Amino acid sequence: MRITLDASSLSYPKRTGIGRCLESILPHLASLAAGRDEITLVSGQPIVNATALHLMAAGSLQAATVKAPSLYAWQQAGMAWQLRQIGTDVHYAPDGLLPLGFSGRSVGVINDILWKRLPGTLPWHIRLVFALRQKASLARLTIPLSLSAFTRRELLRLYGPMATRTRPTDLCAVDHHRFRPATAKDIPALADFRARHGLPEKFILCVGNLMPHKNLTVALQAMARLPDDIAPVLAVVGYGDTETLAAATPPELAAGRVRCLGYLTDEDVALAYRAASVFVFPSRYEGFGLPLLEAMASGTPVAYADAASLPEAAGVAGLAFAPDDADALAGCLTRLCCDEALRCRQIALGLDRAAAFSWEACAATVYETLIEASGHSTKRPMVSIITPSYNQAGYLPQTLESVAAQKDVRVEHIVLDGGSSDATPDILGRWNDHLAFWRSAPDAGQTAALAEGFALATGEVMGWLNSDDYLWSDDVLAAVAEAFARHPDAVMVTGDTVLTDAAGQPVMIDMVLAPSARQMRHTMAVAQQSTFFRKDAYLAAGGMDTAFSYCMDFDLFERISRQGRIVRIPKVLAAFRLHESAKTATWQEVFRRDVYTCQHRHGRGLLHELAIKLVTMEVRLGSVLAQLGAIAKGRALPSQVNCRLEPLRAYARKKHHLAG
Repeated sequence: MRITLDASSLSYPKRTGIGRCLESILPHLASLAAGRDEITLVSGQPIVNATALHLMAAGSLQAATVKAPSLYAWQQAGMAWQLRQIGTDVHYAPDGLLPLGFSGRSVGVINDILWKRLPGTLPWHIRLVFALRQKASLARLTIPLSLSAFTRRELLRLYGPMATRTRPTDLCAVDHHRFRPATAKDIPALADFRARHGLPEKFILCVGNLMPHKNLTVALQAMARLPDDIAPVLAVVGYGDTETLAAATPPELAAGRVRCLGYLTDEDVALAYRAASVFVFPSRYEGFGLPLLEAMASGTPVAYADAASLPEAAGVAGLAFAPDDADALAGCLTRLCCDEALRCRQIALGLDRAAAFSWEACAATVYETLIEASGHSTKRPMVSIITPSYNQAGYLPQTLESVAAQKDVRVEHIVLDGGSSDATPDILGRWNDHLAFWRSAPDAGQTAALAEGFALATGEVMGWLNSDDYLWSDDVLAAVAEAFARHPDAVMVTGDTVLTDAAGQPVMIDMVLAPSARQMRHTMAVAQQSTFFRKDAYLAAGGMDTAFSYCMDFDLFERISRQGRIVRIPKVLAAFRLHESAKTATWQEVFRRDVYTCQHRHGRGLLHELAIKLVTMEVRLGSVLAQLGAIAKGRALPSQVNCRLEPLRAYARKKHHLAG
């Protein structure tokens, strides 16, 4: 398998957080891929990162460099050509941005939406790139990742349901060989570090680029409130505009109490953490907050701003303060400098917290996600089938048999009967060994029973099969699980449905091309019996709406379709039985009311009515094309009367005396 990584962050000697994370996982990724996969670093400028160069020299990685005059032009256009030339199977975007024209499989890390929340902190051209490309990339990423649950919430607020596929993932860690507590052997090196940078024995450390969102002003104000004997110096590590920092320094803070150390070497950064008495991280906005872990791993107690993702990163291993409260920060610093018992406790908590994060684990997560995104994963999801039932004893055994007969797939079958007065309870008792759960008792109706069943389900993929319908063959659910494994960006998988008479004899077939979210807004474009969905998409959509008695499937599927792609399997998956006692035949008034509600939730008026008609025609045309395509490919169809063509449907019903 060919894996490509956007290595543009490794083309500059001064790395940002993205570059440091990529550099740290590269050796582990190379080890995991050794002998199996080919990893190529793509960049617009030559790679200068020492770790990457070492791995390339050893033959563990390859590189493809396009010497583009502009990094952003390369990222947005040139990289797509580069990836096509390589023939990548899956691409990794550490900044979550995909190039224009790239349509392959991909994994991307959405680090934050700083460009939107605090636009004044970034140059205009960076804000423009993210404003134009982040949403489009999020929609096209096969698997989008985020550094924290906070970032995922931010994406949901900004982009809505399409961001629900984003997975919060631990992708930040610590190099425990580099960042560790000081020992007696470090005394000479620490003394040399202090001497070179003019630092006293005790000082407070802050690490981060000198940008507005890093909120260094509150640290300066807190220092002005501390006497010299508690914290004589604040040392700031990071590159940026030192004049702006100097201008923000309070007049009452003596000039010598703030030292800008600039951009340090890796060795000096590690020494700075070890030498510091306290580490402070006042940032207002972070995707994760990697310096917190580095300070903790170095045995330095931490004070951090209670903002953005920092509480997630710190856990209980730091003292939090309000981002704008200099007095609160001064109090935290005083306690951490003077209270020895508190210092010891926080140091121990920090070491324990940092120990839970490793770059090896991060690399394993990235590698497994790349395999999954490529469609080559050997893992297949378990499928949960929910069957609501009421007085369908004549049809229920065939439903149960069709699920129990499924091969090469893990299946969980849950049956919820509404207290049937026929032989249903006895049938379910005989099938007890084949069912994960069943009950027979009065309930609030079909939709409530489905909501109960989905709440009990443990499968990663779910669907429902009414007690008068059945799966068409014994390989249906294996094909569904395979489709979800091959298309990790899919939230829903659908297929063809055969409509039968009461005796189960095929009458007509319902075929449809994979519908878009736009089509799902205006019409019921898929058959419920042959449609399956991811559990996390179901939960993100809000689950079943019990206000619907008939079109609960239309309502649910429309909400799920907003989150991602619908994949169609060109295969008959289920049979929909038409008979006189079916809800399709007996609840026509409820049906019309529910359909109207679903179709008009997003609009009203003449133009909306026209849109409904046009989309309905579009779906029916797609259905005819699907059937013609199947016939052209030689598929043996149970029936060649497409039930989405109303005149033919009416004719078939009349001919076979069918209801529904």
